[in-house]
Amino acid sequence: MKAIFTIALLAISMLCASAVAQEESAEDWSKRGEDELFNNSSFEGALQAFNKAIDLDPTNATLWLHKAQVHEFMGDRNLAVGAYEEALNITNENLQKNPDDADAWWTMGVILDSLGRQVEAKESRERAAQVYNKTLAGNPEDGESWFKLAEVLLSLNREDEAIDAYERSIETNSSKAGVAASTVSNLFANAGRYEEALKASEMALNLTSPDDIRNRKLALWTKGSILMMAERPEEALQAFDEALRLDPEDKMTLMSRADALSDLHRYNESIEAYQKVIEQAANDSSNWITNALIGMGDALNATGRRDEALDAYRSLLEVKEMEIEKNPEDSMAWESKGRALLKMGQYEEAIEAFNRSIEVSSGPYALSSASGDAWVGRGDAMMALGRYEDALEAYRQAIEVFPLNGDAWHGKGEALHALGKRIEGDWAFQMAKKLGYRK
Repeated sequence: MKAIFTIALLAISMLCASAVAQEESAEDWSKRGEDELFNNSSFEGALQAFNKAIDLDPTNATLWLHKAQVHEFMGDRNLAVGAYEEALNITNENLQKNPDDADAWWTMGVILDSLGRQVEAKESRERAAQVYNKTLAGNPEDGESWFKLAEVLLSLNREDEAIDAYERSIETNSSKAGVAASTVSNLFANAGRYEEALKASEMALNLTSPDDIRNRKLALWTKGSILMMAERPEEALQAFDEALRLDPEDKMTLMSRADALSDLHRYNESIEAYQKVIEQAANDSSNWITNALIGMGDALNATGRRDEALDAYRSLLEVKEMEIEKNPEDSMAWESKGRALLKMGQYEEAIEAFNRSIEVSSGPYALSSASGDAWVGRGDAMMALGRYEDALEAYRQAIEVFPLNGDAWHGKGEALHALGKRIEGDWAFQMAKKLGYRK
């Protein structure tokens, strides 16, 4: 799941990088929003910056798209939909003026996808790919267009073609060559091709300037994540440590470092690392706090400190209940509440929370949707209660929502084994491993 999330984050960051504001000051605010979102993981800071940019450039569809995506990350689906609709209206107007604007067709595909209009989204992305191909037919050395084509092909699930296009972007020495290599490394990792993935991640590092802290840090984090998927946590820890030398306060890398320490059974160190993430995230998104408290609780359990582990899970429960009180439709908060209850052994209550997350979810294509993870959580709770058929159905639902969910495939394998279906279970475990599942 982590590698898949990285690809999604890369895709969004590339859309950010392609934004061209009509006024310099609006562009400055947009860049500040990107920095708040991707470097500081501050949703509030990003939203304020994008609002400032929109005030200065209200007809920039990309700015409205960024605003919508931040609302999504914050769990405010209704506000996100309003911003998506505004972005869609502006993009339609732009395409009426210039039907061959590939970037606009690509943006429209992202917007429509986020609004749950998948058929139209696919048509828009196909149109973008056609225009990019037409451009490249006339200028095959246009590395920037190769990169954009690769991003569109990836969004269309045409991964082999996307890899070819990314490689052409690298060969033509585009400004996105380093990011292209990072994305290729993720694609290889998701396919279980770890050696090829590591070679691509090394290429990304070689192609990224030492002065480009943001992308160099991302390349190192990607390398570490691949090594974690390949069950090489010691080497992964080295990559994360190198990334932290560039930015000691990067929460994404701090979290991954804590996970690596746990994998190495260096639990006391991992507890300290999770605590640092919690301190760093005190004024930012609670998603970091959620994962850090879960990780810290698990590490405390592993050292036999059950009472302290329960305190960590209870702290998470309190945070999520406050979020739910503020927004009863926040599916991510309900899912996290379910996870806390699951860890505390309150299985029936966990199932209720997971069910509520599924009920209020905006659909599998919304950034604010937690339905896939909620189905996995429901399956885990059912397994703990010995309700194996119900668990199997929950894992099937999770896979239907997101077929590349390694946790869901592993859970399916556990349920099948519990039902005496060993051959089918072994196949599910193999699929989970291929998708990078790890305990």
